[in-house]
Formats: sequence, structure tokens, C-alpha cells
Amino acid sequence: MPEPHKKKIAIIGPPNVGKSTLFNKFSRSYSVVANYPQTTIETFRKEVSFAGGRYELIDTPGLFSLYGVSEDEAVARAVLLNEHPAMVIFCGDATNVKRTLIMLMQALEMELPAVFCLNKMDEAGRKGISIDREQLARGVGVPVTLTAAVHGAGLQELEEAVRHISPRPPLLRYTPAVEKALDEMKGFFPASDAPPRGLLLMLLLEEGAAAATLTDRHGGELAAKAEAVRERLYRTGSSLLVKNAVFKAREEWADALIAKAVRREAAGAKSFASEAARLSRHPFYGIPLLIGVLWATFQGVARISTALAAFLDALIFVPAAESIGRLAPNDFLREFLVGNFGVVTMGVFNAIGTVVPILLVFFLIINFLEEVGYLPNLGVLLNRMLAPMGLSGKAVMPMVLGFGCNTIATMASRMLETKKERLIASFLIALGVPCAVQLGILLAILATAPFSALLIVITAIVFTQVGVGLLLNRLIPTQRRADFIMDLPTFYAPDWRNIARKTYFRIKWFLDEALPMFMAASLFMFMLEKTGMLAAIERWAKPVVTGILTLPDKTTEVFILVLARREIGALHFKDMVDTGLMDYTQTVVGLVVITLFIPCASNTMVMVKELGLRWAAAINVAIIAIAVAVGGGLNFLMRLG
Repeated sequence: MPEPHKKKIAIIGPPNVGKSTLFNKFSRSYSVVANYPQTTIETFRKEVSFAGGRYELIDTPGLFSLYGVSEDEAVARAVLLNEHPAMVIFCGDATNVKRTLIMLMQALEMELPAVFCLNKMDEAGRKGISIDREQLARGVGVPVTLTAAVHGAGLQELEEAVRHISPRPPLLRYTPAVEKALDEMKGFFPASDAPPRGLLLMLLLEEGAAAATLTDRHGGELAAKAEAVRERLYRTGSSLLVKNAVFKAREEWADALIAKAVRREAAGAKSFASEAARLSRHPFYGIPLLIGVLWATFQGVARISTALAAFLDALIFVPAAESIGRLAPNDFLREFLVGNFGVVTMGVFNAIGTVVPILLVFFLIINFLEEVGYLPNLGVLLNRMLAPMGLSGKAVMPMVLGFGCNTIATMASRMLETKKERLIASFLIALGVPCAVQLGILLAILATAPFSALLIVITAIVFTQVGVGLLLNRLIPTQRRADFIMDLPTFYAPDWRNIARKTYFRIKWFLDEALPMFMAASLFMFMLEKTGMLAAIERWAKPVVTGILTLPDKTTEVFILVLARREIGALHFKDMVDTGLMDYTQTVVGLVVITLFIPCASNTMVMVKELGLRWAAAINVAIIAIAVAVGGGLNFLMRLG
């Protein structure tokens, strides 16, 4: 077995159990935490002083099983198999001890030093669950700490447990046939470099990554011998019987330990939180509640952020732009700094003065919904609606994440288990799911238009999304339908400090990433204008922009800016609406087209990485055609009246 890396500690465990919260607490950094699974889709690392030493602490995506097939689970599994951490902090859920223990046994079988952190003890207490820590520790054979990481409770004990970690716990024994096969496999390898029992079990259970890992470490000949043992075992009994035997042994072990170490008070009347959560995912009551949430979000963004942006404009940005204009020594520099595509006005002031107030209100609302647990319940509600489009409920999370950032959502689609699901989800995210900033700007525009504009825009986008989803489900060959497994969450009392912290970091990330892009986009547009290329592009696009869509020539600038980032284009469109360049029909058609229009450059790059160049190019071309077709059709229908 390879020598463990002396400086790595991996935090692993099922989804949505608080792994990122532990990482943030111990590393004094911030990665997004939320009350729904798959918030973490790749590893986060940081050098930390911890438990008396210097370590690289690794936060990993959630695992439903070490044998999971989704790509985010493969990322977490690769940390265990390929990086050989010096120790593992296994983070489990105190409200779901059985699932936690079954997963824990798989991790312990990797024969790495481990500490078992049973988190969410605060929530378990509210549900009447108590844990006998000593009894649990005797049962699992490694140190156990009980924590409520979000409140910092139990973290000192966890750090102390890491100092006194035991090397290898006693492991579960399976049926004689399985044990015989494991012993025979292990006999092929030198005792000083034998693979862990968990890796051989993975090979026995036909987990593809195990064969590749054994081949890399020990060569193809030894790996082939081990595989031959598995094939011989399956000739005497079906693979299903072997897998069932392993799963049954783990389940019986977990049940027996729970009977000794876990006490649950008799269930009383349903709490208000659990009843509210049930109603939010109910197929009848959940829809009106969803409409109410959307309406409150719309009003909050439209009214509060617009007023805040106007206040900042009057107080800071307009006087500052006028002052800079007066100080500029010539017209060219004045136009470069504060002109139509000025680096200061369009590149900086627009991002800070217009977008940040919108984001502040929008993220406060979204983070509140995350914090109280509404979003995972929304996922359960929408699960029923996604099936006709070839998507399981698991696709809800990437779709919801898309309203934060399309690029992250496309990356998150790797949690989906089939290529078909990933293609459909990525297509729909790029087509009609506006990112947070773009959505906030669109809502701010709609707030100045008649209510009918909001209805028409939403109807057009939803019908387009559903129609394209149904068509893709028919066109792309059917693959194995993935199961949708998600804990039914209750509602939580919001932690206002976490909401404020998350809002701060999300706005900071926007400014760090987008502000240079805003400045680069303004510089690019300034150059296009000065070289005459902008006028040439407008002439080239005229048949579509002014012909099919009957939008002003200047809208071409919006479409060019959308290529860089959608919100930059949306903001330029807002300026056109605010200055009276758009009538009612043009505003509605323009909003629909820029919502459906081509994904931004960063999302396109991620699609190339996740789906391949051919699929990314095909999706982009199809989206342009769909946006123009829907916009043109809507324009035709509205002008009929």
C-alpha cells in the first residue's frame, strides 16, 4: 500500500451533512454552504494549522456511496484512492444515523486513520434523537465526536480527537464466500504493499474505478488475477447475490449499533416547521407558495434595489462622472472615460452603482430561502415536472443553481448520472435560466413596464423551456433513468449572520470576477465604435435585429456584450429602456431574446470541458436559432394586436 501523504486531511461524507461548514471553521475561509446537497461539486483545499500540525485540509463533494457513478462522487472517491490522505474526518448526519453508518463502513474499509464526526446534533435534539457517544465509538472502532458545526459546538473535541487518532479499526466480516475471495485477492499482492480491503471490495462489486486504480498501482497482471477471482465467484453465484450479501451485512451492522447507541423519543405532533416544509413540496399547495415567493422576490428586487441604485447615482456616481468629464483634457479621453462606452461609467460605475444594489437585495432573498430550507423542498416539488423532459429530480439542483450562476450550474450537472440528463440540463440552463445578476436586472426592467410584460416574458420563456425539453427528450436516445434520492428536509430558523456572510461573499466574488470583465467589455465596445466595426456589425445584423425582431439597431450592442457576460448585455439593454429607446413591444421581445440568447463565454468554456466541443458548439448554434425564432414569433403575434 502506498505511503500516506503526511499532510493531507480529507473531509468526506454524505451530501448536505456540514462538511463545508467544518472546512470553513477549521480553515477560516469560506466555501458556499447551503441546506441542500451537492453545494460542493469539486474539492476545496487550504493549508491550515490544525491539531498541532500543518495540514492540507480538503473539502470533498458529498457521496451517496463510494460506488456512486456521478462525476462529483468520482472526485471525492479519487481523493481517497489516489491522494492517500494521512487521515480522514468522516462527517455524518445525526438525524440519519443509519445512512451515515453504512457509508462510514465503506470509508473505514479504505484502512485510513479516521475520526467519525456526527454532525447536526442540534437538529437531532429537536427531533428527539440522542446519541450514546461511548457506545457508538466502541461499535465503529474510531474516535467519535458529536458536533453542531454551524454553531461551533464540538469542534474543539473533534480537533483533539484528530490528535489521538487510532490507526486502523476492526472491520466488518462478510459471508464466507466473499471473505474467501477477498483473502485470495489479497494474496496476490506483497504484504508490505497490499491494497486496502475497501479497494478489493470495490473490485468484487464491479466498481470500475477499482480495476483502474489497482492497475495503476500494481500493474495489469496482478489486477487481472484479482479480477479473475471475482469472475470465478460470480460463476458460482450471481453478482446480485454477492452485492446483496455485502449490503445486508452492512445494514444489519448499522441496525445493531443503532439499537445500542441511538435513542429516539416517541414522535409527537408535527412541528410547524415540518408541516410548512411538507406544504411547500405539496403538488397542490406548493405551486401557489412558489408563485408567492417569486412575486415577493420580484417586488423586493424591483422596488428596493431600484430606489437604492437611484440614491447612489444621485449621491455619488453622477457627480463623480461629471467631475471626471470636466477634468479630462480632451474629447477623446473624456469619451474613453465617461462616454457611451466609457471605462469608468460603463465599466466601473454600472457594475457597482447599478448591479450591486440589485445583487444585494436578490442575494439576501435567495440566501434566506436557502437558509430556511425552501430550495431543497422546491426540488422535491419540481421533480414531478421534470420527468417528461427526461430529467430526474436530481436535475433540480443544477437548474436552481443556474439562477445563481450558469457556469457553476453547468459544472454541477456532473452530479447527474447519465449523459442524456447532463446534455438536457446543460442545454436548458444555457437557454432560459438567467443568472442572478441578469435576473435582477431583468426584474428591475420589468418593474418599470406594465404587469402584462412580466406575464408575457415568463410565459414565453417557460413555454420555450418546456417545449425544448420535451423535444430533447425525444431526440436524444433514452438511457438508464437515474433514481432521485433526497432527504425530505424540514424548515430551519434562519441564521442571519450566515445570510449576511453568504451575501457579502457572493457580491465580493461578483466584483472580483465581473468587474474586470465589465471594464474589458467597455474597452472592446469603445474600440469597435472608434474603428467603425460596430457600425459594420450593426449593418450585418440588421435583417435580424431590425427586420425579424424590429428592435433598434443599437440592440446589436446588447447581443455583442452578452457574448462576454449576460449581465453586461442586460445592463446595456436596461440603459436603452431607461432612456426611452424601446417601446412596449420592443422591451418585451428584447427581454425574451436576451434571456434565451447564447450563453456567456465562461459558460461556453465549461460546456466544452464538460460535454465536449461538438456538443458545446451545437448547443450554442441551436440556442441562437431558438432565441431569434421565439423573439420573431412573439414580435409578430404582439404586433398583430
